[in-house]
Amino acid sequence: MDEDFAIAAYFELEVDEQDDHRSHYTPVEERALSLLGRENRVGVAMRAPRPAETSEPGQAAYDIGLMLVVHAHPECRFVWSRLVVDLSDTPGAVIEDMAPAEVEHNAVEVETRVGAGLKFTTVLKTVDIELKPELARKRTVHFPTVTASGTGFRKAYWDFMANKDNYLHANRELRLLVSAPAGAPVVASMALRARLRLPGLPNLVPVRKRASLESTVELVSEAVATNT
Repeated sequence: MDEDFAIAAYFELEVDEQDDHRSHYTPVEERALSLLGRENRVGVAMRAPRPAETSEPGQAAYDIGLMLVVHAHPECRFVWSRLVVDLSDTPGAVIEDMAPAEVEHNAVEVETRVGAGLKFTTVLKTVDIELKPELARKRTVHFPTVTASGTGFRKAYWDFMANKDNYLHANRELRLLVSAPAGAPVVASMALRARLRLPGLPNLVPVRKRASLESTVELVSEAVATNT
């Protein structure tokens, strides 16, 4: 799966040995997010779009995969992170479906396929990370809590939130089904927000810091759109 992805926006803040071999990633933007000398990492990547079937005349549809990376220093905690994908720069583009849409309470393995009628067919399977820690490295595994909105609109939101003081870590694939005028490129504005904190000692207030990035990316190039 890794060879299908190319970096759309990336913050290199500490070396992730499991991602270090992805030499095909092309950084678009890099910033540091350091909290009292402790380095952390957030970023967004994307893979080449895959054409999807649509019966609407004059329209094309695409399965777009994004990779959200949120990786905290062992002594820090991400409280939440939000990814926003805005299609307003592409007239006529609409979000037909999103995956995952909602995950709560338990870590789950998400299997997503493009079904009939421009919809994702999603199967959620609860996994026990303590019994099978290797599953935590699979991109299909999402840790609670994940909420999403945007189907039928032009702007998609994904929120990742930690439960209590649990470690929030994301290295997961997010999927968008997008319809747009046939032959037209699909351009989106992306915004990533995150809040990081360093748990305080007894009677001390935890230190907090916010991170953000904004970038404009071409989800579907003109060459791909004209050949779809």
